[in-house]
Amino acid sequence: MSTSQFPLREKRKAATRGSLIRSAQTLFAAQGYDATTLEEIAEHAGLHVQTLYRHFANKQELATAGDEDSLELFRQAITNPQRETDTFTFWREWVRAATQRVTQEDGGQGYRAFLLQRWTQPLVSSQLIRIAQQYEDLLTESLAKDFGVPSAGIGPPRLAATALWGINAYVQRLHASQEDFDLITQIIDAIDLVETQFGHLIRK
Repeated sequence: MSTSQFPLREKRKAATRGSLIRSAQTLFAAQGYDATTLEEIAEHAGLHVQTLYRHFANKQELATAGDEDSLELFRQAITNPQRETDTFTFWREWVRAATQRVTQEDGGQGYRAFLLQRWTQPLVSSQLIRIAQQYEDLLTESLAKDFGVPSAGIGPPRLAATALWGINAYVQRLHASQEDFDLITQIIDAIDLVETQFGHLIRK
């Protein structure tokens, strides 16, 4: 096999993984985490369950795979040395794009159901807490560079990062519990509010 064939194989592997993640999220939202089997997820994706097992060891791993992938993309983007925007601007546009993706098809109804289902699973929730901590750490490090101060300790970068991540999680909870909730507007307004409190610390 020539080396030119490897990129195609990797693309197919990534496409299969993405299809399984999307099918899992759809079924978890529709019928619940506990009631959904790996066989059903594979079938929904048009694949054999053995193919699923080549990508994911268990349902818990599959349930958080999309979050892990998003975190890695976020890590690459926010640490990119060529990024020109400050952290508040970067986070605002990142969150706006992510929110548009999960609300564009049905106004966020499916995402609401997905959030409600996943929060009822202790094992999944514990993994999500770990992922959330990494987002906050990355935001803290980026804000520390903006402010020109160390990232360690409980200082302005950590306080601002905690506010950005915490308000994002809070607005998601509101979206999950309220009908006709304008998720994008509320999240962006919340980010703007945090920036009014800490934006003056950015070194020009």
